[in-house]
Amino acid sequence: MSDKLGEMLLKANLITESQLRTALDTQQQVGGKLGVILLKLRYLPEDTMVSFLGKQLNLPTMQLKDLVVSPKVSALMDVELLEKHQMLPIRRKDDVLILAVADPMDYNAADEVRFLTGLRTELAVASRSNIQKAIDYYFHGLPCPDLASADEEVRTSGEHAAVSGGRGAVRLPPAQVLQALVDLLIEKKVIQKEELAAKLGKAK
Repeated sequence: MSDKLGEMLLKANLITESQLRTALDTQQQVGGKLGVILLKLRYLPEDTMVSFLGKQLNLPTMQLKDLVVSPKVSALMDVELLEKHQMLPIRRKDDVLILAVADPMDYNAADEVRFLTGLRTELAVASRSNIQKAIDYYFHGLPCPDLASADEEVRTSGEHAAVSGGRGAVRLPPAQVLQALVDLLIEKKVIQKEELAAKLGKAK
């Protein structure tokens, strides 16, 4: 987030001029994003930042329970990239990827996602702590009761299933995981159905 964020927060009376100066001085000394520094200095709560960005940029906001990841998008980006930019792919609608981000003003990150996936992106704002909890749950296998409950509810409703358990692993039967990967490779035109059928025929 740039100095523009500081100006926006100042204009909205969410921080003071003194707080902004302190945050900018800290940024100059140690680097990093202004928004992260403001949060670390506890000048405003995360929820306030999320709500503010959503309203200012006309973007939807997501709570922790909304960060349920579809297995069809879990392998589109490496976990290191997700942690670097504090973002999370949620689901795909045709050629559009729904992406939860902590910093919707980081336009370079969105461009990188579009380049890597070949998909257009629609952004939603979520807090850094919630995105990290979701990354830890889905890609590092750490427990999160709130997400586990939301994940189960979504899978039961049949909307989409979520990934979990270790780096990029999914909490689905192996056959379903394999089928999802094959469908994705065919859809991305990495392989063709005919080539796959030929390979399987030779393996018999």
